[in-house]
Amino acid sequence: MTIRVSKRHLIAGGGAAFAVSALPGAREARAQTPRNTLVIAAQIDDLVALDPHHSFEVTGSDLLKNVYDQLFAIDETKSSAELVPGLAESFSVSPDGRTFTFAIRQNVKFHSGNPLTAADVAFSIRRPLLINRTPAFMYRSVGLNRDNVEQTVRQTGDFEVQVTFDKAYAPSLIQNLFTATIGSVVDKKLVEQNAGTDHGNAWLNRNSAASGAFRLVRHQPNESYTLDRNDSWWRGRADLQRIIVRHVPEAATQRLMLERGDVDVARNLTPTEISGLRGRAGVTIAEFPRGTIQYFSANMGDPILSKPKVIEALKHLVDYDAIANNLLPGQVFPHQSFIPRAILGEVDSRPWKFDPDRAKALLAEAGHASGIRLTMDTANTFPSLDVAQALQASFARGGVTLEVLPATGAQVLAKYRARNHQLFIGIWGLGYPDPHYNADSFSHNPPGRDNPGKLTWRNNWTIPELSARTEAAMQERDANARSAQYRQIQEEFMGTSPFAVFAQQQIQVGVRSNVTGYMASSPGLSAIYWRTNKS
Repeated sequence: MTIRVSKRHLIAGGGAAFAVSALPGAREARAQTPRNTLVIAAQIDDLVALDPHHSFEVTGSDLLKNVYDQLFAIDETKSSAELVPGLAESFSVSPDGRTFTFAIRQNVKFHSGNPLTAADVAFSIRRPLLINRTPAFMYRSVGLNRDNVEQTVRQTGDFEVQVTFDKAYAPSLIQNLFTATIGSVVDKKLVEQNAGTDHGNAWLNRNSAASGAFRLVRHQPNESYTLDRNDSWWRGRADLQRIIVRHVPEAATQRLMLERGDVDVARNLTPTEISGLRGRAGVTIAEFPRGTIQYFSANMGDPILSKPKVIEALKHLVDYDAIANNLLPGQVFPHQSFIPRAILGEVDSRPWKFDPDRAKALLAEAGHASGIRLTMDTANTFPSLDVAQALQASFARGGVTLEVLPATGAQVLAKYRARNHQLFIGIWGLGYPDPHYNADSFSHNPPGRDNPGKLTWRNNWTIPELSARTEAAMQERDANARSAQYRQIQEEFMGTSPFAVFAQQQIQVGVRSNVTGYMASSPGLSAIYWRTNKS
């Protein structure tokens, strides 16, 4: 999942569907937000899709995971990603390991009042492949596709669904997959009434058809969205009646609004703003680890970067501790592999240290005693551009002259996907909390075909043996054995890959002191609104 971060930095609906329309114009500043309402200042200009089977941005997940239910959920009260039943109360697996039978929870109603049944679940599993938006790759990775989905996804009872995969995958992988936003269950009857020629994609990008904790009542792109409580939610009614998220691009403005009491939460504060808020009356700073890693990668199709000793030298030119402690204090912590903390198979080892002298020696061994010149493509946004500029300085100490090439996120990604870069700096987030999601991009590049969605392919890293081991880990049914396989894969990845992972993200937010229970991130990878309360 690609993460985009910008540096520019109330009326209940009725009826079966909830139209997404404009909010009233901006109001005057106020000293206190309503007692039953949480008001959040955030950057939400990348909220481009409200259809849960289309959305692929973190901002969308924060909204949609509070509006829609999935078959399984992550226990938000635990620090690790522990699975709990969602709309699937239980499941069983066939002897050959390929067919999963899900028992669907009864007596659940959509916001429309329509009952939720197995027909809605089967429809919702098939639909992402039929609309064929970016998240559909998650289902294709386990053998589901547009041609076979009618046969592989079957309603076998009023409250029972069977899904047959192409291989015997680890049960925990399938459960984790169905916690993702793409696993959201939509109201089949309501969507089909508004299907048009695109399976309801355009309609669901303006409306909701959900059963979750909150219902979407209004959305004005680049300005705000409003959620109202679903009093009939099967997990229990949320404490607050309403959530309002306002687009405030500037961190300094977010801070000012928080200090004045115009908002309850400031979501996108820089280290400078966080420092300025510490100790202020009426405000607390909350920190939430997030399953998002920061890395740079080298295109091994480049004649200079194809030399292993050059890659090794570059990894010695990252000042890992300075990035975490000085550049992004409190917003990241050092981490050097592709599986984030709290996910099965995580490793704590940090084999790479900042060592300019060692880097110079390695460059000399590679035939570049006089140093090298490289370019690094980066989005012109925080924190990628800031880190790229820090790398420019640390690389120079080891004999590498680095030219930073900032551009828009879309321009940089297009160049990266075309493999026209030398070095690329990026941020990568989990689509669902299973090690396979990241392994599929960082240690998997099957030979014989183009894999433009995989980061390995984009960096010309050919790894048939490691790819086979990654596929084996995907199918290992014993959790301990599977964890050990991923740890071994990561040890090889850290030693030989063209990727230098240098940090894992931690979200820092400013919160008014009368707010409790708000989670800006969770083991399920999204913000949690339904546990929030105000005194």
